[in-house]
Amino acid sequence: MKYFIAILLLFCFTRLQAQKPEGIIIGNVLDVDNSKAIPGATVILVCLNDSSIKKTGVTVKDGAFVFELLPFGYYRLHFSSTGYSGLTIDSIWLRAGRFDFDLNDIKLGKKAMVLNEVIIYTEKPLIELKDGKIIFNAGESALSSGASATELLKQTPLVNVDNDGKVLLRGKEVKILIDEKPVELNAKQLQDLLESMPGSMIEKIEVMTTPPPQYANERGGVINIVTKKGKVGFSARINFTYGSRGEAGINGNLGYRKNKFALNFSTGFGYNEYRGSSYSNRQNLYSDSVNYFNAVGKNNSNNHRPNIRLSIDYDFNKRNSINFTSQYNANDAGSKSRNEYSNLNRYQLAYKISDRSVFNTSNSWNPNGSLTYTSKGKNPKEVFKMISTFNFNANNYERDYYQQYLNPDHTLNGIDSTQEQNTAVKNHSFGIRLNYDKPFPDNKTSLNLGANLSRFNSHNKLNTVFLKKPENIFVQDQFLSSDFHFHQTVYAVRAAVRYDLVPGLSYINAGVQVEHTETNFEIMNSRGDFRNAYRTALPFATLMKKWANEISFTFSYKRTIQRPGLNEMNPAVDYSDPYNTRYGNPYLLPYFADNFDLILGKWNKQYYINGSIGYNAVQHIYSSLKTLQPDGKTITTWQNISGRREYEASAWGGLTLSKKSKVNLSLGYTYNVYSLHDRELRFFRNGGSFYSTLNGSYQFSDVMNANANFTFNRFANPQGTLNNTLSMNVGIQHKFLAKKFIVAVNIIDPFRQQQNRVFTYGGNFYLENFATTQTRNFRIALSYIFNKNIKKSSRQLLLKRLKEKK
Repeated sequence: MKYFIAILLLFCFTRLQAQKPEGIIIGNVLDVDNSKAIPGATVILVCLNDSSIKKTGVTVKDGAFVFELLPFGYYRLHFSSTGYSGLTIDSIWLRAGRFDFDLNDIKLGKKAMVLNEVIIYTEKPLIELKDGKIIFNAGESALSSGASATELLKQTPLVNVDNDGKVLLRGKEVKILIDEKPVELNAKQLQDLLESMPGSMIEKIEVMTTPPPQYANERGGVINIVTKKGKVGFSARINFTYGSRGEAGINGNLGYRKNKFALNFSTGFGYNEYRGSSYSNRQNLYSDSVNYFNAVGKNNSNNHRPNIRLSIDYDFNKRNSINFTSQYNANDAGSKSRNEYSNLNRYQLAYKISDRSVFNTSNSWNPNGSLTYTSKGKNPKEVFKMISTFNFNANNYERDYYQQYLNPDHTLNGIDSTQEQNTAVKNHSFGIRLNYDKPFPDNKTSLNLGANLSRFNSHNKLNTVFLKKPENIFVQDQFLSSDFHFHQTVYAVRAAVRYDLVPGLSYINAGVQVEHTETNFEIMNSRGDFRNAYRTALPFATLMKKWANEISFTFSYKRTIQRPGLNEMNPAVDYSDPYNTRYGNPYLLPYFADNFDLILGKWNKQYYINGSIGYNAVQHIYSSLKTLQPDGKTITTWQNISGRREYEASAWGGLTLSKKSKVNLSLGYTYNVYSLHDRELRFFRNGGSFYSTLNGSYQFSDVMNANANFTFNRFANPQGTLNNTLSMNVGIQHKFLAKKFIVAVNIIDPFRQQQNRVFTYGGNFYLENFATTQTRNFRIALSYIFNKNIKKSSRQLLLKRLKEKK
């Protein structure tokens, strides 16, 4: 730990990079339609503080321009070229803390399409509100180095991740996109993908609480993870990470862009391990007696996660383009746990004790890909897009159980049991999405049409054997073994109309999506019929209005569907804890919800604030329920219940404290009310869930910044609550060697390990579960960036032209 403190002090008090007395502005000028360089474009630079400082330059062959030796102050840039509309970028502030600006790609549009445009240049804050989206600029954060996509999502406003690794937005399940393409994976595959995806390849995370029509019926909303695309020419980055908790990783990415072609490639490997402890105390209530069942345990696990990703873009012409993305990630994991179980009588005296060890090894691999075709009409708002996806997943699990039974004084009684479970799972899926946006001639009305098809197939084979004594042979347990195929197909069509009441300020958007779903379980050696089919119409509507005083109002309604997945429907028995067995319900039906949301917001340069209230009427909701059996064991499975009402409120906002420091806060609360039938028959409890995220950033200088993140969540379920402790992550990074070498340090949960406490109440039992995981971590990340600089000949030509203009 002392080494990390030394590094942190070095960051805070050492300045290894001398500040330059003059500034520099560079960039590339490209065609907006095909991203080709525009040589010979005129660039005029004017100092707003001193009008006598005016310079003119001309872009070279690769579209590059450079202005050097600039006095500090505010500057304006104007770009022009024959056949293109002019573009002005205003308010670029050169100062001691930021003396160099790389504006990257400046894109000019054709004169017939775009009028002269003025852009007010602002440096990206950590979190911003833009076009109705909450944008977390992860690429600007000191917390992204060495982090996974899952860790960055936990730092995003209104987003939280539950104990099962499921990503939630305002407490509800959400649709995940990567570069605007949907991720069609089941919960486990998505979790593996996000855990293996390095944060260093993520540019930003966009949160859409009111998504566009193609995703308007997603219950929680949409999260779009945008990856880094690189600059014109060649760029690359390599990252090394090491953490004191027991983690290490290496990953790198490279990009190449020229004219119509762009390629981005990344690969890496990560290792991490966790240690934890737990206990559970259960009180069993019978008509004539009371007894207790307690358990204490320790566990540790490790994961090896390789990953690789390739994305290729090609523009056929200014209207037609194609993208191909392929990705592969895997997870080789191992874990072991040891638990002691104690049965106690009403006097808290033990009468049965057992010690159980579980060894688990698993390996999974997940290749997937997508092909996207985009075609634009003469009007840039007319767009046709086709997205096809394909995914494959294979998992192999091996579990070994060894249990010894003890006397009340903890001596061995000579009885033990040995059991093995082997599970082989193969999943594959494919999908296609069509989306068409057509503006009408009045420039106020537009039509959106779409269709979706997705198909998911899974083969799950579980073989359970136990050691038979005294023959000392393994015999199959038919009850705990299973072999089944699962299929799910979803068809959908959609139509929506948008009308702009005041272009750019207010609109109405309304439509409907009609879906048909078919599911089927083929269970070997079973005559039961597990087929199911259902069709539903899902309407949606949004009214949005903005005022000149920077106030906005949004009201939305949508009907949503939540389908059970394989995790909830899998009939295989999970026997990892013999006293608390689990299995799914193949007869489970989806649930529907009518969601109403009202959002008010105000924003300006100093702050932004948004508040929302919502009401959701949920029908036939499914939930995992725990029941106590006469033998003292519990069974957890999934069931449809009658429904519930949800009342929710949330707020998110940000404040600029100074030019160097900003703070952002989001929080929300949802209160669930169950029917009288469920409260009386199933002993359900009304309860609330709370989630919050606090972010802060401080810019010491152009080469040094710090970020901090704090989160707290509390989840309610029909039978109780789950409490989490506060999670903390503080990071600081420094850039060396002309910003090419980056050193970042993260301090994660330095004061207290993560703890989860779950209370469950049933009709005849009370249960408290407590678990703590070693999350305290001091992480260091080293990164080096390779960029193709302006060619020497081009640079000399630019400087020569600048001198000639003086």
